[in-house]
Amino acid sequence: GWAYYAITDHGPDMAMQRMTDERMLAQRERVRELDGTYPTRGGRGGLRLLHGVELNIGPDGEVDWPGEFLAGFDLCVASVHSHFNQGREALTRRIVRACENPYVNIIGHPTTRIIGKRPGIDADLDAIFAACARTGTALEVNAHPDRLDLRDEDILRAGRHGVKFAVDSDAHAVPHLANMRYGIGTAQRGRLTQEDVINTWPERRLRSFLRKGRQTER
Repeated sequence: GWAYYAITDHGPDMAMQRMTDERMLAQRERVRELDGTYPTRGGRGGLRLLHGVELNIGPDGEVDWPGEFLAGFDLCVASVHSHFNQGREALTRRIVRACENPYVNIIGHPTTRIIGKRPGIDADLDAIFAACARTGTALEVNAHPDRLDLRDEDILRAGRHGVKFAVDSDAHAVPHLANMRYGIGTAQRGRLTQEDVINTWPERRLRSFLRKGRQTER
């Protein structure tokens, strides 16, 4: 069973979500109310809930909110959702800049591919992997069967840079939680171990990682 679970709705720059500051703060309050109230399978305390967000990496590498708002989240994922056809150098710089944001913990679906519909972006993945390792930013292994992003061969490449990973269901509804098995299989093919995957760690160690370069601010 799971000891903790993160809720990461999209930020306001993804307009179809209709997210606002007020809605996100109300969600945070509700998550805090529910934190620890669901029993875990082992019966040793309640399921811990982390309140997060999936930010949008803009064309210039900026994200939806300034640091003072992001400081209230337990974790921040940042992903490319638009402007896929930027040049290779611009796309690389864009994602590296997101890695350098002290509030960004994870780069979501890093190549943006959708299997059979959209190829991955043309970016310098090794430069991005090096930036992740340098800044303490994890890479997502997105378990949705239409994504499986990162791929196993990219996981192997990233691992050589010393990057950490988060295997996530990309669940938009309860049945999607079962997607985790696809992400775990992809991670195994990429030769990841528990030491490599931050959401296999004890909660205290995970939260320490999520503080990134801002330990004195939270």
